Order: sequence, then structure tokens, then C-alpha cells
Amino acid sequence: MIFILFSFFSAPLEGTADLFLGYYPPGDTVFNVDVSIKARVYLIRLKEKFDLFTQYSSYLEMSEQVGNIIFNPSFTTHSIILGFQYTKTFCFSFFWDHWCRHLIDRELRGKKVVFNSLNFEFSNIKDPVRRFSKKDYFDFNYIFYPQTTIIDYLNSKPYYRHRLILSAGKRINYFARLAIELEYTLSNDDPHRTYYTVCPEIDFFKQKESGTFYSFFKYYLKARGPLRSPEQKLFFGIGYSFHSPCK
Repeated sequence: MIFILFSFFSAPLEGTADLFLGYYPPGDTVFNVDVSIKARVYLIRLKEKFDLFTQYSSYLEMSEQVGNIIFNPSFTTHSIILGFQYTKTFCFSFFWDHWCRHLIDRELRGKKVVFNSLNFEFSNIKDPVRRFSKKDYFDFNYIFYPQTTIIDYLNSKPYYRHRLILSAGKRINYFARLAIELEYTLSNDDPHRTYYTVCPEIDFFKQKESGTFYSFFKYYLKARGPLRSPEQKLFFGIGYSFHSPCK
């Protein structure tokens, strides 16, 4: 019986991670320095196709550095994900995402907003960390935020109701890639509001067996959101992504 179970299930002990630091020139009291770290672990695998995975990410937004201040965090966003993934030619994922955005060192009302969402993802990459290994990649997400009178504590109001996010990229040579991120959001307001993002990007990267070093240049051509709207702002930085074991 144990042998039969092991023939169907396995503990893949596979993980991925991505971290970056970015800057908005010339920097101001809202958009200055962002730091992100994201880690995913695949816990259980069934027949080399179905995965149970969990993921944690943290995104830190820092305000303008004034005087001797060199570390001035304003907001931090945390996300915890648990879900399933089916991988064959393409990858289909379904997961629950809990994330919250907290105000730091500010004496204001409403110090945090909380979101819980159902996510449906379709992609030709198993994990965004692997985006540099593909000549062409895409990652499409539909996100639904449940909100009723019974469970309205699940999501801060008004903010999000439905979100569509598309990320896509194309390698132009062995060290550079063009990409774009598109987002359309319908809010939970009455009447509904719409939010959107159009953000082209160019990346330069160096792949090694253990991971990928990269630099990025993004320009928020259009960006309107309930929490951040960096419209017509340039954002550039450096990062490192890796996965283990390497496949």
C-alpha cells in the first residue's frame, strides 16, 4: 500500500525565489525605492503533473530619503498563497491568495487594507521565476475577490472585485528581452470604477545554472489604481531569481 501511494505522490522538494530592488527617478515622497522578495515551494506532486504549492512574498515601498535617513519605509505588502497547479504543455493554476498592505510609522486612520482572492492562472511557464528561460512567454490571470454581507471582512472596500492581468515577454537575443504588463480592474464601488495598467519593459539578464541575474527598465505608460498610480514614471532596478533543483 505504501509503495502504491509513493508511486502516485512524491515530495518534490523544489523551490523558487525572486528578489529585486528598484528606483523611481528622481524619487519623491510616494514613489522612491521598492524592494521585493518572493519564494515558492512545491510541497506535493502527483504523477509529475499536479502540484500543491505555497508561496510567500513581501513588497516594501520606501519614501524619499531625507537628511541622514537612508531607510524610510512607508508601506509593506505581504502575500501568502496556497494552491494547485497542473503542468503539461501549458500550466494551469488555481490558488487562494491572502495579501494585506500595511502603513508604516504613520499616524493615519486605516493603517491597512486586506484582500483575499481566488486566482485562475494560465501560462506557458511553471513559475514567473522561469520567465528568462523561454524565448516567448505569457502569463494570464483572472482574479476574483469575494464580497458579500456575510463575508465582507474578507476584503477591504471598495477596491477590487474582478482583475485581469497579462504579462508577456519575448527574447530579442541571448541577454535581452522585451516585455509588457497589462491590467484591467473592476472595483467593488457602486457604481463600479475601473483601473488599468500599461507598462512596457526591457530586461537585460545573465543566466547561470544556479539562477539569473537581471536588470530591468519599466515605464508606466498608463497606471491608475486604488492603491498606487505611478503613471508616466520610469522604474528601474536589479534582481536575482533562482530555482532548486535546476531543471
